[in-house]
Amino acid sequence: MSDPRKNGARNLLEIGGRLAIICTVAAIVLALVNAVTAPIIVRNRERELAEALSRIAEHRRVGEVMPVDDHRAVRAVFPVFENDDLYGYIVRVIGDGYGGDMAVLVGSRDDGTVFAATLMENLETPGLGKKAEAPGYMDKFVGTGGDRPVPTRKDQLDASDADAVSGATMTFVGVARAIETASDFVRKME
Repeated sequence: MSDPRKNGARNLLEIGGRLAIICTVAAIVLALVNAVTAPIIVRNRERELAEALSRIAEHRRVGEVMPVDDHRAVRAVFPVFENDDLYGYIVRVIGDGYGGDMAVLVGSRDDGTVFAATLMENLETPGLGKKAEAPGYMDKFVGTGGDRPVPTRKDQLDASDADAVSGATMTFVGVARAIETASDFVRKME
């Protein structure tokens, strides 16, 4: 008669061995998928950035990126030229949204006046915070940041804009503060 404790231990070892093999195979498959998709993801992000820079600059030329390493939120600055004259800058800034960090590109004249902005990478809630990606959402910030302060609270908006951000206050505040940070950064560059 066999000892039930030995059978139980052997069964545990068999199950553990099978699980180890399954986990190893799964890890290898995930690593292969990552190796194939990582370069595609990088190319897509580069393409999205180039398209967003072009949209913000409109007919103007975007210069070479100037990385920013010593600022808590600003990651990069792109000079914008009109007829070979400096028109302003596009600033890549990281703000805090409801879903975590979100990247915002902000076009700003050298006095800090915002001429365009767009929300890039974000994890905002579909139907609420994702409204910040919609065409026209950033219009409420255009012309602010120079002589006019960037609206960072809903009570600083007109009624229609306040209604547009209803239900997504944290996203609005995150975007607004990111735009304000970019505007202040550009103003201090000169």
